[in-house]
Amino acid sequence: MVKTRESQLATRLMLFVAGCVVGVLPTCKAAEVLVRPGDAPQAVCDRVAAGDRVIFEPGIHEHPLARHRAIVYLDKPITIELRRGAVLKLAPGQTQLEKQPEVTVDHGAPKQLDDFEVGGDFDLSTGPCIFRVRIDGEGQNGKPDTFEWSVGDTWSPSRARAVTITGDWQSLDRGVQIRFAKTFGHNKGSLWFVSYDGPEAYGIRIGHGTQRNYIEGIRIVGKGTIDMNRDHNVVPSGLVKNINAAILVHGRVRNVVIEGLTMQNTMRSVMVYGEHTGEFMPGGRVGPGESFDAEDIVIRRTRTLNPGGSGYLLGHPSHRGHLRRVRCNDNFMVTAKTAIEPNFQLDQYEVTGNVIDSGGQAIHCWRKSSNGLVADNIRINDVTGMPVVTVNSPGAWEDPVNVTLRNNRNLLSDSIDTPPFWSHGE
Repeated sequence: MVKTRESQLATRLMLFVAGCVVGVLPTCKAAEVLVRPGDAPQAVCDRVAAGDRVIFEPGIHEHPLARHRAIVYLDKPITIELRRGAVLKLAPGQTQLEKQPEVTVDHGAPKQLDDFEVGGDFDLSTGPCIFRVRIDGEGQNGKPDTFEWSVGDTWSPSRARAVTITGDWQSLDRGVQIRFAKTFGHNKGSLWFVSYDGPEAYGIRIGHGTQRNYIEGIRIVGKGTIDMNRDHNVVPSGLVKNINAAILVHGRVRNVVIEGLTMQNTMRSVMVYGEHTGEFMPGGRVGPGESFDAEDIVIRRTRTLNPGGSGYLLGHPSHRGHLRRVRCNDNFMVTAKTAIEPNFQLDQYEVTGNVIDSGGQAIHCWRKSSNGLVADNIRINDVTGMPVVTVNSPGAWEDPVNVTLRNNRNLLSDSIDTPPFWSHGE
């Protein structure tokens, strides 16, 4: 068939447009926008177009929190590059100790009765702390139930045991009071944590949890650093719903790559999870509502230098949206607590080739994840024989299912079954 001149021109026009879409033609090349120390990064990211590359030049980029409690909030497909020597850092004093506590209820034995309240006037001068309250006795023959309590860290020694529940306000310490509406009907082992701490903060955040449309095609790359400056900000307790992270991916987000960066001085380096609007019930169940799911996330060749905190959290029991097809591979991390945590509602994931130096768990598959591969990870600098991978769940939660574990080694503690190199060939 012979094409007319008009059809030939139309074809050329279509090819030109297609070339622009895929970035083939130089006339459609994405813009590169430089961010120098002192520039406002949120303003830059707000004004660039989809497909552009925002480049942080070497130097200290110290900034306060902006949109959605992040230094930088992203909601369109752009590339963020932190060049070697560039440090995106949270300014001091962005989070302060708050009087209002957060109560964590999804730990311990499943509760037959949850009528726990917190009151009083917390003394801010005493600093951040966690109160632990646990039912330690079930009343019999008309006698009330009893509780024990502590204050300090999560598992500080008990300050008092077998305290009779009165049904009225009862004083603990630091101006804090608690009340149980009923004096009986609580089951032994029911547990509440009361955290007096600071609010959450993020370095780079993608999604706020319940955005209607998917945010996709974001890349956060480079040889630079994200520093959350936890020594000069009050951080949340590790028990509350929202904690600090260098990077947070939250809600309907897909096709994200996080590569090459160093993350430090934070509670966690990277957190990825969905969101759900239904009522949260014991054991991970949710009532009717809408699920906002994240999917297709790659975290590779990053460094976490966080000797005071944790590393990577994949899925979250206090948010409960789904998370699918995540790869957390070939990363290096130094942490005080759990380095990599595949957690609730995570499905179809890889955790492979990571090098882990952790004072706590190395890899903890914690609550129900499914269809995972955890392979070829190495734990270093441990001579005590701590495991590389732990798979379990607390209380009424379901255990992970269909998780393949292969060739995960504690470098200094695990035996080597192969002969020494000098015996080969003899």
